[in-house]
Amino acid sequence: MQIQDVELKKLKPWEKNPRVNDNAVDAVIKSITEFGFNVPILCAPNFTIIAGHVRWKAAKKLKLKTVPIVVLELTDAQRHAFSIADNKTAEIATWDFPQLSDILDELTKTEIDIPALGFSETELDRLVASSAVEDFDWSTFEEDSFSTSATPGHVRLLVKIPPEIKDSMKKAIREKAKAIGCSHGDQGVLAGLVFQKLLEDVDG
Repeated sequence: MQIQDVELKKLKPWEKNPRVNDNAVDAVIKSITEFGFNVPILCAPNFTIIAGHVRWKAAKKLKLKTVPIVVLELTDAQRHAFSIADNKTAEIATWDFPQLSDILDELTKTEIDIPALGFSETELDRLVASSAVEDFDWSTFEEDSFSTSATPGHVRLLVKIPPEIKDSMKKAIREKAKAIGCSHGDQGVLAGLVFQKLLEDVDG
């Protein structure tokens, strides 16, 4: 695997990229500024981005001239599949919150710019504060509003449904959203808009 530096202007985004990632750009900018551009962008031979769209957007905002890339020889089908898999597999991992909290607490005592890690100020405050509570019940922490991919201006509201109706529920939310004329790239926000409309109809 050969890493090479290329001019940023040569790179082209995958125009059909289904990942909504604009909310992550500022966090990646902080990371690049603090730690450097340490993860190459993966590209096809024609410089179409396969994985690394957020890093590319961050590089543009930082006005970088060149970025590190790795060229992958893949068919179009393989390129599209890998791009989706790269994003989806990242969602599967979860946090060991006690361990994470301890590490963050240690890092606050160093010169590391903690906000560059990507957590919101609220998330960091709660994680560090929770580590100071003896015998803290982390199971309740995992189930509440904590989210490393929070959408600015929104909070998470925990809703639990039987697994067998998950797909039908998602379909119903999409259909209702279309019927009331609302849309959003974040499915959680979309569901919130639908529930808000339903509650308004009930109150009315």
